[in-house]
Amino acid sequence: MDKGGDQMIQETINVVKETEEKAEKIVKDARQQADAMVAKAKEDAKLFKEAQLKSLREDAASKMEAAKEEAEAEQEKALRGVQEEIAALREKAAQKESQAVEAVIANLY
Repeated sequence: MDKGGDQMIQETINVVKETEEKAEKIVKDARQQADAMVAKAKEDAKLFKEAQLKSLREDAASKMEAAKEEAEAEQEKALRGVQEEIAALREKAAQKESQAVEAVIANLY
């Protein structure tokens, strides 16, 4: 072969080598990007899960507090009812006491 043909072959080999190197770099960069994307997706999923758990805990605590307040309100309402009933019974007993005293006095004379 002549020098021109050898040079052309060498240039072709060089172009192929450069293309292979570029392709390897592209693949390497793509792998790095994919690894970074996977790591970010995992971190995002972890943060999302933590946020969801926090939200659920806060919601449960809020509902628990509301239920507690409602139970306390019902308890106070029931207590007021009992206190009113006790007051009514005391008043009725006081009225009957005076009637009983009058009856005893009337029976004595």
